[in-house]
Amino acid sequence: MATSAEMSGTVQQIESIIQTIESKIDVSSQQHSPASNSSSTKSEDSGLDDGPKKSVTSAKPISRKSSRMSQSSGVSLPPVLEQLEHMIISDDWLGSESTSPSGLKQHAQVAKTRSREGQKLSELGRTLVTSASLKSYIDLLSSHHRQSIASWLYGNVNHVFSNLFRFADSQIYCSDPEATISLSIRNGIGHAVKLALKSSYGTDHSTKGWRAFAEQGAPVVYVSPALHMDLSSYLASEFGIADVTILPKLDSDRGEIEGRIDHHQFEKILDEDLAAGKKPLILIGVVGTTIMGQNDMISKILEIREKKAKFWLHITGQAIAALTFREPNNILVHVLSQVDSMTVPIALWLGIPSAPVVTLHRPVEGYKASYREKLDTLPWWVASSYLSGKKIVDMIENAFLLSKVMLKGLSAIPEVEMIGVDNPVELANRVYKNKFTPPTVLIFKYNYVSIKNAIQHHKDLIQNNDDHDAIAIAEKTLQDELEYGDYLNAWLRDGLLPESLPLGIDTIELGGNYGIAFRFCPLEHAATYSSHIDHVQRFVRKLTDIMRIVESTVVSKLKFSELKDDFPSLVLLPIRNWAGIGAVCYIPSIVKETNPEDWNDIQKQQISHLNLELVHQLKSVDAAFSSGDCTRYGVSCVKFGMLSDVKDLHNLVEMVAQKGKEIENSQQYLDSLAHLIRQGIEAANEALRKENDQRLQNEGMMRQLPIMGSLVNWWSPLTPESQNIRGRAFNLKTGEMQETDVLFKSKKNMDATPPITKNETPQIPHEPFATKIDEEPTSESETAVTEEAVSSAEEAKPVESS
Repeated sequence: MATSAEMSGTVQQIESIIQTIESKIDVSSQQHSPASNSSSTKSEDSGLDDGPKKSVTSAKPISRKSSRMSQSSGVSLPPVLEQLEHMIISDDWLGSESTSPSGLKQHAQVAKTRSREGQKLSELGRTLVTSASLKSYIDLLSSHHRQSIASWLYGNVNHVFSNLFRFADSQIYCSDPEATISLSIRNGIGHAVKLALKSSYGTDHSTKGWRAFAEQGAPVVYVSPALHMDLSSYLASEFGIADVTILPKLDSDRGEIEGRIDHHQFEKILDEDLAAGKKPLILIGVVGTTIMGQNDMISKILEIREKKAKFWLHITGQAIAALTFREPNNILVHVLSQVDSMTVPIALWLGIPSAPVVTLHRPVEGYKASYREKLDTLPWWVASSYLSGKKIVDMIENAFLLSKVMLKGLSAIPEVEMIGVDNPVELANRVYKNKFTPPTVLIFKYNYVSIKNAIQHHKDLIQNNDDHDAIAIAEKTLQDELEYGDYLNAWLRDGLLPESLPLGIDTIELGGNYGIAFRFCPLEHAATYSSHIDHVQRFVRKLTDIMRIVESTVVSKLKFSELKDDFPSLVLLPIRNWAGIGAVCYIPSIVKETNPEDWNDIQKQQISHLNLELVHQLKSVDAAFSSGDCTRYGVSCVKFGMLSDVKDLHNLVEMVAQKGKEIENSQQYLDSLAHLIRQGIEAANEALRKENDQRLQNEGMMRQLPIMGSLVNWWSPLTPESQNIRGRAFNLKTGEMQETDVLFKSKKNMDATPPITKNETPQIPHEPFATKIDEEPTSESETAVTEEAVSSAEEAKPVESS
């Protein structure tokens, strides 16, 4: 029997350790994090070396109020706790130079940064960690005492969750904690399979093993296509079940993203398995998928079960949370109360760390929860007692309220496409009238109409059996439009980042012709980030403003090609990884008559040098301009960024053409180019002279004599490397001297795999052109003074090279 002093001392010791660890993590995070004015409570590493590593036993000893200071092994307890404390606070001990390759050092630093995120525990989190330690303490009690505690905890938690999810007479099972939520849910599904085996095969499965399958028929597990989990290997290794059938998807336009069970096809498969002598064991359905928020038609599956064969029906998914509403949908309660079991990641919904995934199931004859399974409910007894049922319902209803407000806000923005929602305005109205439950997940993106037109055009060509060339061109156009659509959404993601963080909004790759999209799932993040309606409204306002910029940019991009006839000195160039309007290249008059496909290296250098200087001058006026590389022609170009007003497009292009003409006609540019080439030639000659002197020094004097040199070379021939004199090339674009063998190798690699420019579209759009005009001097006297000052400055300053 444990004494009150021992219990009090144990609890105080655990709380003291947790507080010490958290305080040291805070100090360590402040030392590694760069100074910032951010109000975020999460710490980040600077990525720099931490300096000399502290020894394991150099940590400050933890004060202990318990009188038990040693273990039976004779090891003093405080040093052991110090070592454990050091391992938790820092991961410096994980990788040393002697045990890990140097290439993994940077990866270890990244892991350290991530491991420290979110480690500040709330009062509930600290209580849960303490209760986990007390589970081991309970094991030390007498058999009857610990069994009584476990049974009381199990009955209490069972009652709370049965009422919460309106699952009468259910029993609870807490999955063993795993590395991810998905694995914990898999353990819950495994428990349901174990119950289904016991329900279908009785005691034969536990006594006869696989012989029971041979006598009564092999079990078949049916899995929804929306589960996103591989159960085949798990069920085969754990239960010896070989037949795991992924059911066909219901035909729909969005089936390539995520599908629901086709109950007609399931009925046919069920008939075939029964005819083959197999035994349908369990069907695993999804109510509230992770991507689209769709539901399998559980009511249809229940009808099939009544008509065809008895099998266990297990469900999982996020829409099960709607059962906890104060006034839930009666049809939903009626249907889901008929299933045999359900697995719910309620710890994720409530933002509770260290709490297990919960599985509720109907009673099974011959099954009784073990002592360990009962004791595993301790974290949920602590959480439910701390939060109370009312607080749990409030947190879940708040998540659905955020989804409701977000749906209303997104439906009011015409440029937003909501994946899986044909009429967002009508859906939002029905949700606000309480006819529909708010969706658990919202997937949205920029509605780029050109993608839909390209898809339809491609389909029409295939249906009409047009020639292969036309279909190939349509495919290329479609891929270009899909790629540009992803760049636009990636730019949106970066611009909305401050507003997205409090809501947990992230981007996902949907695949197919859908590309990148935003995903908002308040059930997963609202409790963790303490999200509220103000965060949603702030996000919608920012999205509305930034969508105007995207829409103006897309319209300007369509008109961009129409302006090339007005400015013959500019050539439109294809460029990748860019969400802006596009890219142009100013062509000097000396190479204007040459086709871009026929530009030689000298012409490319001249064009690139001029355009780099052009970008340099444009950026001083408008920061949205930037330089880029056109891999198709191998020249530098001028990239236009995002545009907030379509009316400014013509003025921007005109400004680029005028600036380019000024640079081309300026004596400064010509002198700079000539001086740059002269310096490059002199540097190349100097490098060749030094290399030749070095070669002569290495060969020695004897090899330079006419007859003696031949004998020495015959007796000890030189290696090809020592005879090779590398040429020199001066790169006008970079201003660097390069050896020709390096240049040839890089040129060969460039031809084999052309580099892809990173998506670095500036978040700041082009400034309104009226602003630039207002900033210029208006009076004639001011203009004259300004021109005189500029002329004097240009005469005074030396010639510069770009």
